[in-house]
Amino acid sequence: MRHNLRFPALLFAGFLLAARSPGARCAEAKQDPEAVALARKTLQAMGGEEAFAKLRTLRFDFAVIRGGVELARFRHVWDRYDGRYRVEGKTKDGKDLLILFNVNDKAKGGRVWVGGEEASGAELEKYREFGYDRFINDTYWLLMPAKMLDPGVNLAYEGEVTDEGKRYRVVRLTFDNVGLTPGDSYWAYISPETGLMERWDFVLQDQKKKEDRTTFLWGKWEEIAGVRLSLSKQTPDAATIIAFDHVSGSASADDSVFQPPGAPSPIPSS
Repeated sequence: MRHNLRFPALLFAGFLLAARSPGARCAEAKQDPEAVALARKTLQAMGGEEAFAKLRTLRFDFAVIRGGVELARFRHVWDRYDGRYRVEGKTKDGKDLLILFNVNDKAKGGRVWVGGEEASGAELEKYREFGYDRFINDTYWLLMPAKMLDPGVNLAYEGEVTDEGKRYRVVRLTFDNVGLTPGDSYWAYISPETGLMERWDFVLQDQKKKEDRTTFLWGKWEEIAGVRLSLSKQTPDAATIIAFDHVSGSASADDSVFQPPGAPSPIPSS
């Protein structure tokens, strides 16, 4: 990940869960059977492959709140079928930022507007990269438990633990050569009762000390267009919160949202 909030970011573009069978996915990574069973249970608890496959247009706001102060907010729209993407927010100096791109070409053909003016040259390249990083980071924070069976994800079962009176079954995730930071490690804490992931720990690839391990509690699980998503993640002391607002989904496309300002037609699909 490339921004200074120091949160994890991995690339799992496309996210068409129904495209391949679970068995085909598992054959491509080191996954022990008990961990795979838990990952499947989690996916089913979130709605299952068929429900995710029907979810075409996904909208959400990603907000970072620290000490009760909102530090950042980015508005996302993703057409998961053809890869079109829109992200809006603010630059570091407070200007309106709009980025339109396609995740399938890693934003190489994207367009950017800063303060209402279309960017070019180095500024264009800078914000193309920034927009793609936002896609990677923010969608992973929203969707990670449903993606444990993705290609290149190694799963290891680490047993059952009890913390603060709550029981969890723990799956460790490591990665083959995928994403921007394949050296990251995650621990998914799955409720034996609900099958939902209620906590994750992570150590980023440039962190070496045991105390670098960070914990976020996943809560506020709600059904969105047939799938269940956690809309609030917070540190155990609630000092930092990742909030997802204005979350919605549909089975249809929304071409209008991907139109450049003033243009009569949307960005062509890849």
